[in-house]
Amino acid sequence: MAKKPKILEAKFEQTLIYADGPQVVLLSSVSGSKVIAVAIPSFPNYQYPFFAAQVSSAQFSDYLNEKFDLRYLLFKPDFKRNFFFDLGSLKEDIVSLERAPKLSPEKYEEYLPDSGLFARDHTEELGSNISGPQNEQTFGVDGSWDLYEFSHFYNNVTDLYAFFNSIDIFQNDNLPEEKRERIQNAFVKPFEGGGSYVSLYDSLSAVQAREDRLHVGGISYNSPGYVKLRGFEKPFTEIKSLIVNLESNHVTISNQYKDLYGILKKNKMLRMRSEKFNSESSIAEVISVHAKKMADVLDVVEYDALLVMSGNNMLVVAKVLLSLCRRAIRLNEFFLEGRVSFDVPTSQK
Repeated sequence: MAKKPKILEAKFEQTLIYADGPQVVLLSSVSGSKVIAVAIPSFPNYQYPFFAAQVSSAQFSDYLNEKFDLRYLLFKPDFKRNFFFDLGSLKEDIVSLERAPKLSPEKYEEYLPDSGLFARDHTEELGSNISGPQNEQTFGVDGSWDLYEFSHFYNNVTDLYAFFNSIDIFQNDNLPEEKRERIQNAFVKPFEGGGSYVSLYDSLSAVQAREDRLHVGGISYNSPGYVKLRGFEKPFTEIKSLIVNLESNHVTISNQYKDLYGILKKNKMLRMRSEKFNSESSIAEVISVHAKKMADVLDVVEYDALLVMSGNNMLVVAKVLLSLCRRAIRLNEFFLEGRVSFDVPTSQK
C-alpha cells in the first residue's frame, strides 16, 4: 500500500509576481520558515496548482539580495522539501501543502522556472515585515580603482555599519534579553584575548539577523560610478555624520586619539586581556575621562552606551573607540582623495 503524502499547512503572505493572476507567491510555515512557490500548468484535481519549496529566512534573504535566482531557490531549498498546493483552496489565508516525492531531473524541469528570474523581477512590492531594511545609501565613486581598493572601501563601511547597527539594536527597549546578551557577548568577547579588532566587527555582524546586515544594492565601476548599499537608515546617517565630523575636526580627533592610545600604551594595556582589567583602579578613572573625550569629539556614539555594552569595562570601551576612529580615518581617506562622495554623479542618477 502506497504511503499517503503528508499534509502540512502554511499561511499565505503575499504575491511576488502577478501576470493574469499570481505566478509566484510567498507563504510562511508554522515553524516560521518561508515557503516560496511558482504556478505550474497542471496537477491532478488542483484548480490553481503551485510547486513550492520550504526555505530558511536566511536563504530567502539571500534570494532577495540576488545571490541566486528563483530556479536555484526552488531546486536547492535549505530544508530539502518541496510541495504542491492548490491556491484555489485558500481559506482564511491558509493552504494545505502536499509533500512532493523525490523528483527526477526530468520531472523537476516541468515545474522549475527558467534560469535568470531574480528577485528584481518581482512585480509586487514586499511588505515591510518581510523585506527587512530597504533604505539605501549610494556612494559616488570616481577615479581609478583596483579591486582590492573596492574591497577595502566596502569592508570599512561594513564594519562601521555593523558597529552602529549593533548599538541601535542593543538600545531597543523591546529587544528580548537573550538577544541583548548575545550582542553584549559579541562586543566583549573579542577583547578577552587582548584585543582582536577584526573579530569585533565580525562578531557584531554575526549576531545580527542576516536580513538586518548590510547588502550591496548595485555597483557601477565606471568613472564616475557608484556603490549602492542597502540597510537601515540610522546606521547610514551615523556613518555619514562620522565622516563629516572627521573632515571638520580632524586635528582635534587626531590629538584625542593620540592621548588615549598613549595612555594605554604607557600602561601596557594595548594587549591586556579585558578580564584582567580592574575597573576600580586609579588608571581606570584616567582611561574613562579620556575615553569620554574621545566619544565626545567623534560625536556619533555615547560613552555611557558603550560602557553598558562593555559590562562597565573602560578598557574595552577605550579600545573600541580607538578602533572606530581608525576605520573612520581609513574610510575618510577615500573622500579626501576625491574618489568617494555622498553625491551620486549626475550621469548615474
